[in-house]
Amino acid sequence: MKRNAVIAALTAVAVIGGGAAAVAVSSGDDAPATASPADRVSLVSGQETAAPADRDDDQDDEQDDDRDAKGEDDRDDRDDRDDRDDRRDDDKDDQDDRRDDKGASADPGNVTAAQAIAAALKHTSGTVLSADLDDDGDRRWEVEVATGGSTVHEIDVDSTTGKVVRTETDRDEDDAAAELKAVQGAKVSARDAAAAVDGAVTSVEFDDGRWEVEVGEADWTVPLDTPRASREG
Repeated sequence: MKRNAVIAALTAVAVIGGGAAAVAVSSGDDAPATASPADRVSLVSGQETAAPADRDDDQDDEQDDDRDAKGEDDRDDRDDRDDRDDRRDDDKDDQDDRRDDKGASADPGNVTAAQAIAAALKHTSGTVLSADLDDDGDRRWEVEVATGGSTVHEIDVDSTTGKVVRTETDRDEDDAAAELKAVQGAKVSARDAAAAVDGAVTSVEFDDGRWEVEVGEADWTVPLDTPRASREG
């Protein structure tokens, strides 16, 4: 009875005063005993103290948020690097396509179309109607030189040395006279047409009132009055 009265009195004082009280409980009527930490009650006026477990949870949540943000930044960096790599690959593919269009894949040897035409005209004077790179094994330029009427000389020029290696004459070639007439009065020769197109020219010939020039897989046209090339297609 005496112990219960003491406890009730102390509790009332703690509640009324708004402070903290430590309650001492004895195991008997006369022998005092000190309460263990688990039995102590802390009362704080108007406030609730945060439990350590709650603080730990908040810290863990903040750390998780930091890790998530860092992981997201790392993924963004990797995505940016991948995008840059893709753009570099696309640029390289575009450059390869442009080189192919200019005839980088074609290999006319050491002798260009203009040089082959010059070698053919040195061998036989006349007007060049066409020059075509024959890549069927011997790699020769086949240059057609008209000398008058329907007479056309086919002159083969080695694409490596630039030397004439074979000639053949056709005195009755169809349409040779009309082509010769059109080309003789033109301001742009076959050699001029070949020089008007960038890249390794593999063929130049007169057709349908203009010069047609091939560079790799690309086809170009050059008018007879001005050396201005236009790509077909």
